[in-house]
Amino acid sequence: MKGRVWEVECVYGGSVGGGSHRHEVLGVTQGSHGRRKRTWTRAVFSNLQRKGLEKRFQLQKYITKPDRRQLAATLGLTDAQVKVWFQNRRMKWRHSELKRREQHQQTASQQLPDEEQEEIDPGKETEGDEEQEPGPSSD
Repeated sequence: MKGRVWEVECVYGGSVGGGSHRHEVLGVTQGSHGRRKRTWTRAVFSNLQRKGLEKRFQLQKYITKPDRRQLAATLGLTDAQVKVWFQNRRMKWRHSELKRREQHQQTASQQLPDEEQEEIDPGKETEGDEEQEPGPSSD
């Protein structure tokens, strides 16, 4: 069977995060004994769940297992969903940090005058650096 896109509603009771989120099932394969199994799902988080995850990410980029379980229970998500969300968010953060540094370096190099951008040759004499003739000695 060729992969189809299905939406499945998953409801978790008693959660702060609104209690539900959607999954997009992006591929179905035929498993052993003729059963269908999902090959990959993508969770669609509610705004409250996203805000809770982002708030924790701002406090700690790497979440410990007990903290992850607690956050998952609070937001009505699975431990695996929180784990993968943090992994993906760290990658997004790293990429944005690299872009920010590159832009900072570009703007810094554009702000320097042309003379300062040229590499100074240590063997090249500049004005005011001429060798002085030795004066009369007091021998």
